[in-house]
Amino acid sequence: MTRGATLAAIVAVLVAPAFRPAIAGLKPHATFVEPTASGQTRAEMQRIPQFENERAVSWKSVIPPHTESTLDRHDRRRVVIGIVGGDLKIVTAAGEATVTHYETGKAYWQEPMPPGAMHKDVNDTDKMIELIVVEMK
Repeated sequence: MTRGATLAAIVAVLVAPAFRPAIAGLKPHATFVEPTASGQTRAEMQRIPQFENERAVSWKSVIPPHTESTLDRHDRRRVVIGIVGGDLKIVTAAGEATVTHYETGKAYWQEPMPPGAMHKDVNDTDKMIELIVVEMK
């Protein structure tokens, strides 16, 4: 099954009954933008809305090399699909870090975070990472 077919199958099962093409209220991840040695700014992480309905909300996360998000949390179950895989470091508010390897074309199930827990995503590699997130409501 191709990446597109895998994603289409997941979306069809989760959200097809009430599809809306855009998410009006989805806020992008804030990022830290630092100047490079040449004085130019680095690319920022992007959260690009895909759809929202009464069952789920979805976005595409584009995570350039050497970027990080602000602290956030996920209170709902979600599926994360590696469009352009890579190693993404997850850092808790207490500074504990783990690396999650997202394989291109593979889907991953993630449970809600524990109450009060916060994390940020850090791509400290030299490669772009792109993920599709489908979060259940």
